[in-house]
Amino acid sequence: MAMSKFTDTIADLPSGVKIVGGALVAGAVLVAVWRRLGAQHTKRKVYPPDTIVIHQLGRGPYVPSLTPFAIKLETYFRLEGIPYQVEHDLLKKSKKTGKVPFLQYNGEEVSDSEFILEFLSKEKDFDLYRDLTPEHIGIGRAFQKMAEENTYWCFVADRWVLDKTKTALKESGIPRFLWGRMQKKVWTQIHAQGIGRHTPEEIRHIMSGDLKAISDYIGSKKFMFGEKACKFDCAVFGILAEIRWASFGGFGTSVIKQYPNLCEYCERMKETFWPDWNEYIQRDCTK
Repeated sequence: MAMSKFTDTIADLPSGVKIVGGALVAGAVLVAVWRRLGAQHTKRKVYPPDTIVIHQLGRGPYVPSLTPFAIKLETYFRLEGIPYQVEHDLLKKSKKTGKVPFLQYNGEEVSDSEFILEFLSKEKDFDLYRDLTPEHIGIGRAFQKMAEENTYWCFVADRWVLDKTKTALKESGIPRFLWGRMQKKVWTQIHAQGIGRHTPEEIRHIMSGDLKAISDYIGSKKFMFGEKACKFDCAVFGILAEIRWASFGGFGTSVIKQYPNLCEYCERMKETFWPDWNEYIQRDCTK
């Protein structure tokens, strides 16, 4: 009876009051859910000295991480045989930059995959450009920056906003009521970067042009500069792997298939450095 009177009272309220009240309730629910999801961050793990810990979004499906920059880092560590640990957390980001992945090392936090590698090269005393000529370094950096600063944003637009199936949002574990906010935030970033000012057809064209450039340069070579993979292969592979296997319902998969040697290159990188790939794309994988 009491509940019936309560609902009757709500029904009699002016529409403006009900809208405001509904917004307040929705906001309270959002805050409660967000706090619950973030409660796990209160406990800080203690790691042995000199342990490389990479914080990232989580495993798969189809790729070991939904961020190409985590794949870049892990592939490089595997290439060099550098021990590391991974912590998976959808919400935890760098306190300094708000980016993922980020490094935790002896109590110090380093954000941005490139800064992470530069930092560790000094701490662990390894050469990021071993066996590469100055010409290789120049070419490699140019292709890496194209992939990470241009191709990447085409892919982000394709996966998170333009894909009408919303598969990436479903697979990422993001609560459905946050999808709209997530897409709006991503689109704001893409628009500010510049890619988002183009039509979907133009964005696809830009991605295809970038992949053609990489395809033409790699040609029939095993890796970017011959028989041995390097740091730049890890960076380019991170982007290509996402397009090849994790475009979901977007156009990325069909675009990269236009360049068979890039698909073969992705398979070669996977077989060489990720023989356990299938194990690491399991949903319950926490390694």
